[in-house]
Amino acid sequence: MRKLNCVLLIDDYHPTNVLHTIAIEDTKRVAHTLAFTDAEKALTYLLNIEDEQYIKPNVIFLDINMPGMNGWDFIQEYKKLTADKKSDILLFMLSTSTHPDDLDKADKEEEVKGYIYKPLTTETMLEVIEKYFEH
Repeated sequence: MRKLNCVLLIDDYHPTNVLHTIAIEDTKRVAHTLAFTDAEKALTYLLNIEDEQYIKPNVIFLDINMPGMNGWDFIQEYKKLTADKKSDILLFMLSTSTHPDDLDKADKEEEVKGYIYKPLTTETMLEVIEKYFEH
């Protein structure tokens, strides 16, 4: 049974990050969970892989609708990261949006592995781990 090193949450609503952190920790399959309420700060974190505090995420869960840099803006900047910074990271959109345009846009983004509806549950997190990390 594989344990992931880190899951990164990017959602502007702090209570949602708390709820999702609990769901992730309840799997007992993730060593670290990091949460950002600001997509720009999350991007800065991903750029600082040389920092001794840096823990490379295996998974990023990204909200779409956020003030400032939204999820789509984040993806455009994420695409510019070098391969070593984003290798072995799976990015999922995590949203309440059921709008067909959002689903279609996510499906067309090479960087987006999947689209998950909020809230993130322990069961959904276990499904992600089993599907993508247990080969």
